[in-house]
Parts: sequence; C-alpha cells; structure tokens
Amino acid sequence: MKTDRIALALALLLLAACQPTVRPDPLEPEEPATPVRVTPDAATPRTPPPPPPEEVVPDPIDTGAEVFDRMRARFSAPICVKGEHNRAWRKRYAGHPASFARHVEQILPLMGYVVEELERRDLPGEFALLPIVESWYRPAAIGPGGPAGMWQMISSTARNHGIRIQPGYDGRLSPVESTEAALDYLETLDGLFDGEWRAMAMGYNAGEYRILRAFRNSGDQRVSGESRLPRGLSNTTYDYVAKLHALACLFDKPERHNLVLPREARFTPLVRVSLPAGVASLDQAAVRLGVDASALRALNPAYRQGRVAAGVPRDVLAPATALARMAQAGTVDTGGGTAASANGAATGDAGRVHEVRRGDTLSRIAVRYGVPLRALFELNGLTGRSILRPGQVIRIDP
Repeated sequence: MKTDRIALALALLLLAACQPTVRPDPLEPEEPATPVRVTPDAATPRTPPPPPPEEVVPDPIDTGAEVFDRMRARFSAPICVKGEHNRAWRKRYAGHPASFARHVEQILPLMGYVVEELERRDLPGEFALLPIVESWYRPAAIGPGGPAGMWQMISSTARNHGIRIQPGYDGRLSPVESTEAALDYLETLDGLFDGEWRAMAMGYNAGEYRILRAFRNSGDQRVSGESRLPRGLSNTTYDYVAKLHALACLFDKPERHNLVLPREARFTPLVRVSLPAGVASLDQAAVRLGVDASALRALNPAYRQGRVAAGVPRDVLAPATALARMAQAGTVDTGGGTAASANGAATGDAGRVHEVRRGDTLSRIAVRYGVPLRALFELNGLTGRSILRPGQVIRIDP
C-alpha cells in the first residue's frame, strides 16, 4: 500500500510538471490598483512647472497624427489593461471602426486645442479623452438632468468654478470658458491625489469629497476602475475610469481593434480670440476674423442666437485664419484693420510676408494665413520641388 501511495504521488508530480504555465498577455497587464497619496489641502493645486523656453514651444497642432502622438506621449502606463469592463468599453466604442474614425476626424480641431492646453498645464493625456466620454466634444451638448457643454457640467458645479451663466449666455457651452474651468478643477485634483489620474477622473465624476470619504470608510486608498476600488462608489464612477482606459487603448493600439485613425487628416487649428469692443454678434466677429460665420457660431454656442450681450465674457474659439491670429496677438484694431501681424508676418503697403522658420512647409504657411497654397506657389515663383530654408521670406499677399 505504501508503495502504491508513493507511486501515485510521483505520478501526480510528473503530471503537474507537464502542464503549461498560464501567463497573462503582456499587451494587457492588470490595471494597477494604485495607492493614492492624498494631499491634505484639497484647495491647493500642485505647483505647475515653469513654462518652457520660448524656443521649444511646440508648433500648433494641425494634423491627426500630431493630435494622437502628442496625446499618447502624456498617457500613463499601462495603457491597455485587461478585464471585462475595459474590454466591454473598447468593444462599445470601436464596435463600428469606420464610424469611430469618422467621428474622431470631425472633432480633431477641438481635440487638438485641448491637447495643447493639457501640455501647457502638464496634465495627463487621458483627460483629452474626457470630452469624448462626456459629449463627443459637442460644445452645445445638453445631457439628461441638466449638464451642458462638451465637459458636461451642471450649473452649480459650473458656477462654483467661475463659469458665468446668465440670460443670453451660458459659459458651460463656451469651449474656452468650460475648458479653462475643467482643467482648473483637474489641476486641483492633481494636487489632491498626487497626480494619480484614475483618482482624479473619479473625483471629476463624483466629486473629490466622495472619493476621500470612500478612502476613509474602506481603509483602502487604492484606485481601479476594473477592480472597483475604492469600495463604496457607484458603478458609473468605476466605469468612468474604465471608459478612459478603453479609449486610451484604442488610440494607443488602433490596429489591434481594426481601427484606422485619421492620422493624415489636416485641419485649421483653433485659437482663443478676445472679441474687440463694439462687436455685438458672432456674425460681426466672423467678418472681422475672416472666418465662416456658421462655423464660428457652432464653435461658440454659449452666445444665444449668436448675440454677444454686454458684460459677458468675450473670449471665443475661432479657426486660425491670418486675421484670427492677429487678433490673438492683439494686433487687430476695433475697426477691423490691422496694426501688425503675428507669427513672423509683417504688414504694409506691399502686403504681408512670412520669414521661414525651422520646420515650416509651404502648406503649413498657407493654412496659418488662410490663403490658397497655389497662390503662394505662384506669388513666390516656387514649385513642388522648391526647398524652404530658415530665414527665407515668403510673400503672403501680392
């Protein structure tokens, strides 16, 4: 009997040794349940780093590839994580790959604007995806229960963060004012939760005090959308993190989900412009800025019926035409004329010129100043084989 037991034990050991070792997919690690170091003073945001030197400020984003690459550069590892919730949301967003890519191409200008603002504030790139979760970047979106704008703020939260709401104007529908308020709040959460973006996202969704209370009640300061940590929050808040994780994975590894992102898409960047005194409507502003009036109204639905009432904030987002860039630089007079131009151009009787800088291309110069590319070729005697060199002067106008 003893011999039989020994033989059976040896057989079991040999069988176990022959079994394959199951390893997790290295492309999909577990979502880290990261302990959060809470800063006691929730009202004090993390001290932002000093601004970079002027010469290394990146160029305006004007292609899909630049939007995606600069956003991904700010993602936190691991990006693609396994788990039923993350998989479900990846499938939900990318269930129709062509439709997803088409929607992404439509929001590229606003997405590029938010990515640049995140860079300026040194905030995580995952938050460029937050307006997709909230509204698919629709400035005029109105949600169930009253949240509004592309960041979907309720009126009390908006007012608490300095957004103006009054007859004829709702700052939640202003991509300028709402983005500034949302990122101000995220900076406060950044300081409170020591830069842990998952906790910051939960705080944005549910309020920071609810997250702090969950930490205290559970005795656990780990955060995870997949593992539902900390305990005691709603599934909506856990799924908020799972959605952001899923979207980050889709943008980081599109080929794994049969996605072809619009990397080659080119667009006119958006700039923040302060309307000059005397402009009482967005249609008037469109004429001054050289932009399409319907596009300006669609970008800035905060102004009811396009009217700019007295006393309301006057900063708008506009396509970066030559006149809009001059207005951004404060070089457009209130009568619609120009005193000077920005970004290397000069004005005068002979028209504007542009001094070529490193990285410039003729197509980028054409987009920057809102002129046809063919006109620049003809005006400057250039061909498709011409090479631009730093310091070269390009005529913009005849």
